[in-house]
Amino acid sequence: MDRKTYEVEVISRQRVLYRIEADDAEAAERRASERWQNAQASDVPGIDWSELVAARTVPTSDPTRQAQDEELVLRFIRERERLLIRMGGDLLPASLNDAISAAQAAADLGWARREDGNGNSVDVIRAAQALERLCSTKRLVCFARTRVRSGERGEIRLYCTPEYLEQLSATLQPDPVG
Repeated sequence: MDRKTYEVEVISRQRVLYRIEADDAEAAERRASERWQNAQASDVPGIDWSELVAARTVPTSDPTRQAQDEELVLRFIRERERLLIRMGGDLLPASLNDAISAAQAAADLGWARREDGNGNSVDVIRAAQALERLCSTKRLVCFARTRVRSGERGEIRLYCTPEYLEQLSATLQPDPVG
């Protein structure tokens, strides 16, 4: 019997309890959210727990499909960057916000997967894997920034071509005074 490789996505829900001194409930909630985003432990032992919500197992994709995914993602990102440059022109300089996340790439490419009873969802994992393979071969560059939305924690990885990053770097560097 041949062993196969599987990708297993584990989804969990977490609960922690923080004791916060603050002027009002909103300020307390904001400070507690910041502590949670920094992965600080619960102030009450036994309340810091995580519950398994779901696990999804799929066989790894074959090398041909992986290569096709990489080429499609790379063409998409290059075309997107060309469009951003054309639209912005001299009025809007390139920005780090122009780099794309795996979730946005999957949504823009229409990559979806069937969920158990919940309809379809964006296939972020497929996009992230293709993007990371492109970074490992230096066809794309990636960088991380801290997540800034309320209710999220950790970092988000963003991707762009080396050429676009070079253009970003040039616009961010001050002109030498002559």
